[in-house]
Amino acid sequence: MIDQDLVTDAVRTLALNTLSAYRNGVSVKWHDAELAIYLVYIFGEINKSKIAFFGTQYFADGQPGGGKGRAAFCQAPTVVKEKRKETDYSEYPLTHHGDMLMALVQSGISRYPNRTVVMQFFETAARYGDFFKIRKECILPTLEAFIDPR
Repeated sequence: MIDQDLVTDAVRTLALNTLSAYRNGVSVKWHDAELAIYLVYIFGEINKSKIAFFGTQYFADGQPGGGKGRAAFCQAPTVVKEKRKETDYSEYPLTHHGDMLMALVQSGISRYPNRTVVMQFFETAARYGDFFKIRKECILPTLEAFIDPR
């Protein structure tokens, strides 16, 4: 049996370390950059499947493992559907997946000089659109990445 918390922590650490290194100007090989972005993508997919199968999941540190919509990215209390648009989710701390997506956007890896890395970035950003509802400051850098002069 696999220790889910151990795997989750290892995946998260690898992705965050690679994205942080790139952001700080460290040379990152294209396959390591692509893997880091893919891990951000698959981390969310794994959390969705755990929620669908088991219900709400929690990591060893007590943090929610994800959910649907905005709940997958921030640790907000349950909000009734009619009040969701009025709620300011930016004041709530991010989940592990939210942290990873924030690091992805802030890393600048969308400018990596390899098409497969850039395409993986676009696929991940497009897949998790609800993240941008809770961290609106990430919208502009991501849109700029989509329309830059590549």
